This record gives sequence, C-alpha cells and structure tokens, in this order.
Amino acid sequence: MDAAWLDDASRNFVLHSLRRERCLIFDRAENARLWDSHGREYLDTMSGSAGPAMVGHANPQVAAAVAEQMAKLPTTNILHESAPVVAYCARLAGTVSFGRAKVAIVAGGGDAIEAAVKLAMRITGGTEVISLHGAYHGMSLATMSLAGIAPDRSWFPGGIRWPTFRQVPNADTYRNPLGEGPEAWRASVGALRNALDGGYGRVAAFVMEVVQGPNGHVVFPPGYYEEVQRVCRDRGVLLIVDEIQTGMARCGAMWASDLYGVAPDILVAGKALGGGVPIGAVIARADLVTDQIESEPWNILTFMNQPLAAAAGMAVLDVVQDEGLVARARDLGALATERFRELADRYPVIGDVRGPGLFVGVDYVVDRDTKEPATAACDEAWVHAVDNGLLCQFGGIGGNVLKFKPPLTTPDADFERMLELVADVTAFIQDRVGAAHGVGV
Repeated sequence: MDAAWLDDASRNFVLHSLRRERCLIFDRAENARLWDSHGREYLDTMSGSAGPAMVGHANPQVAAAVAEQMAKLPTTNILHESAPVVAYCARLAGTVSFGRAKVAIVAGGGDAIEAAVKLAMRITGGTEVISLHGAYHGMSLATMSLAGIAPDRSWFPGGIRWPTFRQVPNADTYRNPLGEGPEAWRASVGALRNALDGGYGRVAAFVMEVVQGPNGHVVFPPGYYEEVQRVCRDRGVLLIVDEIQTGMARCGAMWASDLYGVAPDILVAGKALGGGVPIGAVIARADLVTDQIESEPWNILTFMNQPLAAAAGMAVLDVVQDEGLVARARDLGALATERFRELADRYPVIGDVRGPGLFVGVDYVVDRDTKEPATAACDEAWVHAVDNGLLCQFGGIGGNVLKFKPPLTTPDADFERMLELVADVTAFIQDRVGAAHGVGV
C-alpha cells in the first residue's frame, strides 16, 4: 500500500489509544526486525508490546500451526471443547511447579487477570483484593483498580476504581517507599499484613507481579517473596501471581515464580504464550476448583478455550523447548546486564541495572544520590532511538527505565547491534541531563 495514503488513513480512520507523534506504520517483520511502510528497518527490544513476539515476529512454526488450525477448526461453542484445547491445557499445566493444575484459556492477559480475580472470589467467598504500589495488571475497569501506578488510573475521568480493590506499598529494592536498608522490605510485609487484618471485609486474594514490568522491572528482596506467601497462607488469602510479562522462559526459567521460590495458588500468563496470537491463561491449583465452580458461569468469554489460540500456544511451547529458550534467556540476559553495568561505569546517568534473564531494566536518573528520574531526557531519547532504528520503551512511574526484553530468538548479530544502540541512547540521555543541569559526563 502507498505509504502516504496509510499515513493519512491512520490519522482519519484509526481510533488510537496511545497515539504518539512518531507513530510508525509497520508493513512486515521477521524475528527481531520490523520494516515500516516507507521501507525503513528497525530492531525491536520490546518483543511487540512487552512480550508477544518472544519467539520472534512472524515465527514460521507458529504461523504454520495457526494456518493449519484456521483451516480445520478455529472456534467452538463455549459449552463444548476441542482436542487442541484439551491437549494444550494439559501441556501448559505440566509446566508449573506447584502441583496439579487446571487451565482456562482467554483472549489476553488483562482478561486472564480479571478471570483469576473472579475465580478467587468464587473460591473464597471474599470480595476484597489487594495489590501493590507500582503494580500493573491491565486496563479494564476492574484491572485498572488493581493498578498501583497512579497515572494509569488518572487516564480515566475521575480515576474511578473498584471499591473493594486496594494497594499497599511494594518492596522495591532500589526505591523502597518505606525506607532504605537491607531490612526495609519488612515494613512492606507489615503493610500487607495490616491490610489483610484491617477489617475492611473478607480478602479473596493478593495479586502481585514477581517482577513489576511496567513499573520499571522492579525486583523485590528474597525475604519478601517468602514472607508474603506465609502471610497470605496463614489467613486463607489466595496468592495470584501475574506472569503476563515474566512467564514462558523470559526470565531464564519457565516461570519467574520458580526463580524466587513463589508457589502461586493461581498463576496468570499471556503475551508470549501465543507468539503474536491474542491469548491469556489462568492456571489454578486443581484442588481449589470444585465441580460446582466449573458447572456455573464464573467467567464467560466468546473467545475462551478456543482451538486457534491453543494451536498457537502449543507451537510456542514447541519453539521454547526445541530451541532451548530458557537457557538462551539466561545467556542473553547475562550478556546484556554485563554490558549495561559497564555503561553505568561510564555514564552516571544510569542509577541501576536490574531484572532476571532477558527482562532487564536500565534506570536513568538525574542524580545517583537522590535517584530522581531522568524523565525529560528519556522522553527525548525515545524519539532519538526511533530515528536511529531502535524500538524501545521507557517505563516506571517516572518514565525513566528502559525496558529491555527483545525476542529470545534474536540472532547474535542483531542482539549485538541492539546493545550498541542502547549505548548510543544512554550517551544521548547523559548529554541531555548534563545540559539541563550544567554537568558533564
């Protein structure tokens, strides 16, 4: 199609949600490379929108499986099942380490979070749900209320929220809101304990990301993961772990929960599961799911438990296994982390480098002592990166954390080029911060 026509039609006919001035229109992709409608080439460090292209854009194995299923049986009535769905649920259930599980397939990660919360309410009879400051669990009316990133709720008039959903402080190892020091996480556990015991109503679940992705790849101390599980289990509160961004090999294990010794009652996945096909999954402890729960409509979606998504998911599992992507995530992540920490030795604008596997965050600051986010410089750096052929995204409450999570299938040469471009972006941010504050490198 003509590039000029596409540019004009995009402005006139596409209803956008996050349109930016430098919005690109892509025409095709292969693994970690994309080409826009003008023929310009880019390298993708975000695997699409934070992970769907984990096995690479336009993965031929996934494409073939989806085409075959589309021609055979793409959809069924939700009162019935299909062979691909049964086979996929059995295989996905076998990837978790917390015992026998049952799986529901939905149309995306946000759908899966909402389904998991409804399931927890049905299981426990509770209506209160607790999440963390810095959390992101989707943008439906319900999941917005689980968000611990204030600007996410402010997008909606009045910052409306579900009345029984509340947040407590997280245990950020770099910017702990409750104080500094190696034991500061204990105060965060105390805040959770107080919320659960606060008498607001019966709490059904505590929802957490093992590593907070949109908040800037925030990691918690080991003791925090252990203690929050004990606090929840002592009170009969279900633990829902959101692995929409961290799951499926991304962090150097099949599930990031395994890295931190977290045993969810309900695990939620999405993004990477489908290789580009919309999909989410609720993976629940089988002993929690009674016949009565399954016989009544705790969650209904037209596109739940559908064979097309299951075929894509099965193909992704094959790629993960056949190409050793768990190990590759560890290797590429270690390389990227080493390079970024070398950059930190040269550029004081880097305050922290963190994250497991190939789920790395580079935190840019105005000053390492104050940890003030370099927000303005990162806003400019996003445009600079696009202009130089790098697709990236800055997250965190200050929009100052470069979130580095390219496809695990990225060829070595393309990966090396990505690292070079991130170094260029870092130098750009350092220059902008230095110019704004009258200091040099």
